[in-house]
Amino acid sequence: MSTVNDIYLFLNTLAPFSTSAPWDNTGLLVGNKEREVKKVVLSLDVTGDVIDEAVKENADLVITHHPLIFEGVKSVTSDTLLYKAVSSGVSFISSHTCLDIAKDGVNDCLANAVGIKNVTPIEEEPFLKLGETEEITEEEFVSVLKEKLNCNVLYNGTGNNIRKIAFCSGSGGDLWGLAKEKGADVLLTGEAKYHEFLDATFNNITIFACGHFETEIVVIDTLKEKLEKHFPDIEFLKANQKNIISCK
Repeated sequence: MSTVNDIYLFLNTLAPFSTSAPWDNTGLLVGNKEREVKKVVLSLDVTGDVIDEAVKENADLVITHHPLIFEGVKSVTSDTLLYKAVSSGVSFISSHTCLDIAKDGVNDCLANAVGIKNVTPIEEEPFLKLGETEEITEEEFVSVLKEKLNCNVLYNGTGNNIRKIAFCSGSGGDLWGLAKEKGADVLLTGEAKYHEFLDATFNNITIFACGHFETEIVVIDTLKEKLEKHFPDIEFLKANQKNIISCK
């Protein structure tokens, strides 16, 4: 018999919760650590639909990347997601920034998905990594990103060919300066602000923003495989979660 705590401890070996950013909120956020687990739902986020799916599937635990509880909670009323989660009887574990930087974590899965090789960490900023690709044009890289991540791409074309790629899943547009300093031709991330695109253009580095969801959902399959191997008696399901943001 495996419990919520057994899964928590295993996740802690993959991506130690102690390595989470100081502002983050990870670990067991809702539920009973001694509860027996027979079925688990994996998702990027806790949403109302994900909770409904977990209840429908009689799941005991939901593991997400983004935390259910992030900022200070002042009330838990029936019109809140937290109330719905607690009322479901399901337990919820979040592995957020610790999973971003872990070996085979979100950033590594992003690199694998789009073919970035020879990946090295950047000491000053654990959420940013540097890798390489065969020399390609910006337009060719856009085609790769669209195909591999099933995403729309926002970018400020500088016209430079691409060889060195700095990358940060999720929200990393503010890291373009460090990426440039480390010799990257481009920064690949999930989202960036308008002024970050402007500043990057002036400094001759391209930002490719492919969506927060799309640059992070890539970790779910790898995480599922690791959990299935370690807990063969537990059923692990991928939530039927889609990006709620549309671009037409």
